[in-house]
Amino acid sequence: METLRIGIIGTENSHAVAAMERFNVKRSIAGATVAALCPGDGDTMEHAQEIAEKGLVQRVVAEPQDLLDQVDGVIIMNRHGALHTPYARLTLGAGLPTFVDKPLTCDVDEAQELVALSHAKDAWLSSWSTVWQTASFEGLFATAESEIGPVSAGMCAGPCELDSPYGGVFFYGIHTVEMALRGFGYDVASVHAHTGGAHATATLTTESGKLITLQLLGEGYCFQALCHGPGGSRYAALDTSDGYDRGFAAILEGFRTGKRPLSDAELVQPIRVLAAIQASLQGGGEISLI
Repeated sequence: METLRIGIIGTENSHAVAAMERFNVKRSIAGATVAALCPGDGDTMEHAQEIAEKGLVQRVVAEPQDLLDQVDGVIIMNRHGALHTPYARLTLGAGLPTFVDKPLTCDVDEAQELVALSHAKDAWLSSWSTVWQTASFEGLFATAESEIGPVSAGMCAGPCELDSPYGGVFFYGIHTVEMALRGFGYDVASVHAHTGGAHATATLTTESGKLITLQLLGEGYCFQALCHGPGGSRYAALDTSDGYDRGFAAILEGFRTGKRPLSDAELVQPIRVLAAIQASLQGGGEISLI
């Protein structure tokens, strides 16, 4: 099997180091290597070169266009989602399969633009949080459906810095939002959010009648989920230790096969929900998504 060459744009994120560890150093995920790095606007050449040496990456370029002919696929990893769109336009425009680290963008119109561009250029595109890809998350919802289902309500919780310099609620809130959508469904009808100290809660209603509470926690670091159904409740403090391995393996599968694990609507919906949470927190009250 031919080894795929991966390029990374945005090296300030610890996820870039995690990718190099798995593809280049430990080689725990076979079939690909990180071949080139570009710091992007979120980092410096000095730091990119430093982590490239540790990650056994041979090439570091100052401009993202300089890695396009050096790689078979690109992962965009800048911390701030507002930096993702210009780079994704470039890579998708070149026809390269592109994975955008969460969040896809911090703007709904930009998210829709990137999805349309990916189809126009026949270039694979996806983006996700690895929390919902863990065995712990999948196991909770599978168990809940079989033992207490059908699930009609629940809660997802995770860390979130509401005033993060990397996009506010978008930066870490994406994890909790994607957990809720993946676990309870993407058919969100309305969002109503409130703050309390460093924390926020958001109530989501769905077109199918489910009621979901998001806990966006400004203190501590733990991902949790709770499901309610006619047969009782199931709860888990999620084990996210296999998230990187599962997530990177899924990216490689997408690069190789061109099969999109998420629909266009599923790619855009997390950004719509986060934008609604942000608007609600800024005094917008209950925000309709239908």
